[in-house]
Amino acid sequence: MNRIERELALREKIRSQVLKIRNTGEANMFDIPNVERLAYYYNCHDLIRYIHEDRAGYLNLILTGKFN
Repeated sequence: MNRIERELALREKIRSQVLKIRNTGEANMFDIPNVERLAYYYNCHDLIRYIHEDRAGYLNLILTGKFN
């Protein structure tokens, strides 16, 4: 798998993890500490890494549904 395919697969995985957390209804998606707690609970480690590496990108994903 080349770099672009890996990046696209990771983006899709992160998007599904965001939807998984959102669909629980347990957290406001802008309450980042709570989202991280739930992500850890639901084994969404890629989402946690994404939030730590690119917080602005995470907020953009929440607001627009698109990655930077």
